[in-house]
Amino acid sequence: MGLIVGTVFGLPIYTYGLVVLAAVLVGAAVAWMNVRLHGERTGTLLDLLLLGLPAALVCGRLGFVLHHFADYASHLLTVLCIWQGGLSFYGGMLGFLLAVVAYSLVQGVSAWHWLDLLVPAFLVAVAVHELGIFGMQLTMGSPFPPDLPNDHTLAEYVEYRYRPMGFQDMLYFFPIALYQAGLQLAVFVLVALAAFVDGRFLHRLRPGCLFLLGLGLAAAVRLGCGFFYLSSDPGSVLPLGRLLSGGTLLAAIALFVVRSRTRQSLFS
Repeated sequence: MGLIVGTVFGLPIYTYGLVVLAAVLVGAAVAWMNVRLHGERTGTLLDLLLLGLPAALVCGRLGFVLHHFADYASHLLTVLCIWQGGLSFYGGMLGFLLAVVAYSLVQGVSAWHWLDLLVPAFLVAVAVHELGIFGMQLTMGSPFPPDLPNDHTLAEYVEYRYRPMGFQDMLYFFPIALYQAGLQLAVFVLVALAAFVDGRFLHRLRPGCLFLLGLGLAAAVRLGCGFFYLSSDPGSVLPLGRLLSGGTLLAAIALFVVRSRTRQSLFS
């Protein structure tokens, strides 16, 4: 799949940008349905989108630049050239979360409650994003052996121009992005079931626990799958993605314990 679909008024339209747009639109639709299901104001959701999407764009660009700072160090003004591509999806999600917290503090509403309502949308958006990554062959897992038998094993065929250096002779790779998309959808189902069971029978989860549950499980999926990606930096002991996923998982577990055991907490 090509990285550029076409141009509009001379500006390139990137395939990855369309993938991110699809993830945002699907996530927004899921968020709208969940907000309506819980009888909350859709106007608040609209406010969060109007504030959160620009914040996501800024943080997504910042995350990409920091991760590839060597490419921008000698020409800092190119940081502003977003039409040339370069966006971190997970950095964008962090920006949106920060916007939700900031909005909640200003408006005096519960950030934890709204994060609970939004976490299904986050999980679905991640799954859509990973499906797009799989389709674009941007990342791949370890290669299958060249004598792979024809036993209908799920594998990813990678076009020659997308195969990394040293692996040009390998046709098939483990479709880790596809696995991750499926696992994130499974996390979405588990969080939805937890919300249903607690809302119908238990009534024990404090606001924010569903969000932290989904965040922790999503980070665990990302961390686990990270060990099976074909590393672009074989000399790296702990790549940044795994480091951030592991840190997010530990933070989610700690906050979940705090939220479950105390009656007072930040953003309550």
